[in-house]
Amino acid sequence: MIPTPAFVVDEPLLTLFAGRFEAALERHWPNSILSYSFKTNALPWLISHLRNRGVWAEVVSDHEYELALALGYPPERIVYNGPVKGRERLRAALAAGSMVNLDAKREVEWAAELGREQPDAGLAVGLRVNWDLEARVPGESATGAAGSRFGFNVENGELDAAIARLRTGGVRLAGLHMHRNSRSQSVDVYRASASLAAELIVERGLELDWVDIGGGFFGSLDDSPTFDDYVGAIRECLVGAVDPARTRLIVEPGGSLTAVPIEFHASVVDVKWVGDNRIVVTDTSRTDLDPLFRRRRPFAVDLTTASSATVPTQIVSGFTCMEDDRLLTLEDERELRVGDRLVFRNVGAYTMSYQSTFIELPPAVYVRDAAGAYTRVRERASVSDYLRGNSWLSPES
Repeated sequence: MIPTPAFVVDEPLLTLFAGRFEAALERHWPNSILSYSFKTNALPWLISHLRNRGVWAEVVSDHEYELALALGYPPERIVYNGPVKGRERLRAALAAGSMVNLDAKREVEWAAELGREQPDAGLAVGLRVNWDLEARVPGESATGAAGSRFGFNVENGELDAAIARLRTGGVRLAGLHMHRNSRSQSVDVYRASASLAAELIVERGLELDWVDIGGGFFGSLDDSPTFDDYVGAIRECLVGAVDPARTRLIVEPGGSLTAVPIEFHASVVDVKWVGDNRIVVTDTSRTDLDPLFRRRRPFAVDLTTASSATVPTQIVSGFTCMEDDRLLTLEDERELRVGDRLVFRNVGAYTMSYQSTFIELPPAVYVRDAAGAYTRVRERASVSDYLRGNSWLSPES
């Protein structure tokens, strides 16, 4: 039994999810790229595992790009997105053959500048499209009527202006990046995205090397929609505008691959009664399981206890000093005692990326193989690790 607190990656389950997405792409769009979103969970073991099975890297900053290189990704297997690319890293990525989707006006200027400097290089980039999801699929925009802040807007002409600016620098528009966050992860969102891409391609006479549909997919063992549903719908909407044998489809899943295969193991460290409620304190916190404190649905949790007695109400809480660090309320459940264990399931998306140093340092991470054996792939952080990771000067005495 592993020490707590700790994240645990279920390796067979992770492999299953990656395999399902690969199979959906092979069925509907063999000329495709499955790229993993580093921002969702940048655990080096996880990235390396996906790299070894041929999954590309999808990164959104210079830091993430450099991490991909450090973990063995060749530049030509990196999809480089996001609005905060640095000038030198962008130039190097283009020169090295990465697939680059521009998201900011300064990036367009830098690309055009490089194109003028190297007119024979055949530079090619993608542009992220800013489009009105709410108008096409009402109720799905995570920002409502405010719209998205990313990419180049279609309606006000900024997309066409960006295309024209690239052409003046001798840079070819090779791709469209269509990603939009949604509320429900509905297939209709991807139909809308692919349909708009098809409209833009036809109306502007574009010949593209890729259409990047982005991420945000739903991932579940048994529920729908499935990866097959998504990719099938995308193909239906795009196939009239592009030749799938020539134009590659890029997808960028993150949470749909990692959320379910990762769990968190915790232990009960204290119990007390407050009125009629039994308070159960654990060695985890919402800073581990729900770092943005936005979760509305209950955690899926498995309990390990030798107790047979039941308690009407048990409030399971975290270790922090915040009153709202409450994880779940158990009704008519077995009485938890000090040393009992809880396993919180489906917590692999963004939890490690938003890892907090509030009160406690990041926990260890283990990988569980098909035989049930555990291997530690990240040690629990120590004060020495914290001091090494921060440049600091002692105050003068």
